[in-house]
Amino acid sequence: MVEKIGTDIHSAVYWSQKADSYVEGIRGPYHRHRLEVVRALISDVDLAGRICLDFGCGDGIFSSCLVQGGAKVIGYDTDAQMIEVARQRFSHTPFSDAFKMGGVERLGSFDSQSVDAVFALNVLAYLSKDEEEEFYKQSARITRPGGRLVVTHSNELFDMYTLNQYTAMFFQHHFGTRACPCDVSSLLTFPDKPDRKTFSVRENPLSYRYKLAKYGFTEQAQEFANLHPLPPLLIPDWDADDINARQYMDTLNWPAEHRWKLMFMCSMFGSHSRREPAGE
Repeated sequence: MVEKIGTDIHSAVYWSQKADSYVEGIRGPYHRHRLEVVRALISDVDLAGRICLDFGCGDGIFSSCLVQGGAKVIGYDTDAQMIEVARQRFSHTPFSDAFKMGGVERLGSFDSQSVDAVFALNVLAYLSKDEEEEFYKQSARITRPGGRLVVTHSNELFDMYTLNQYTAMFFQHHFGTRACPCDVSSLLTFPDKPDRKTFSVRENPLSYRYKLAKYGFTEQAQEFANLHPLPPLLIPDWDADDINARQYMDTLNWPAEHRWKLMFMCSMFGSHSRREPAGE
């Protein structure tokens, strides 16, 4: 049975175990790549002077990008070590006290329509279902009309490309019924691999806009990250956990007629949406 972060393992516990390796690798190619993708996702948005919430801020590396663009930043993270590193990063700035411990439960303390943008980068997949729902409800409440929600998420469509046990799980979940299961395991060479944790919450980039719309957000753009030239189990010496041991191919300058492939070959995607005024 596949363990799920957010269901079988609480996200705070998981990140308390991963904090050291995350901080050590923050200057590596994986994080450079994902930040390039997020910058491209919001390249047409002027955040100067705007109040931005960096939810799950980690060590504050993306918060620093926001501050460089003139934004006023607030950061929350559930890991004490991450918050301490973020505070040190901003120790000589007015934002040194803007980083605090906390998760979804802290969003209720914000006034309604008090934030111009909410960022949740590589965060939502680690939440439980209840935490995730609360995140969207509170983000819709605290974001001003015309404000932005920017997330990066685990890409569920990638499972159709991996040709492993997650492919079998994808078909069972989306195409099977109790009366007629859709079990494709016998068609796969690796129906029991890989043996690693997955996420409670994953998103399909084709349908994600409809989920956002339920909370009053209209998706403006998507970008894709962490491209795999082959299904991972076909790549020699593949180590999914050593994220800085490989190169990350450019996903921002693909020819338009080939961009559809990114939906399947990339394990992550980013979404930029706009908060619509109530009643629209």
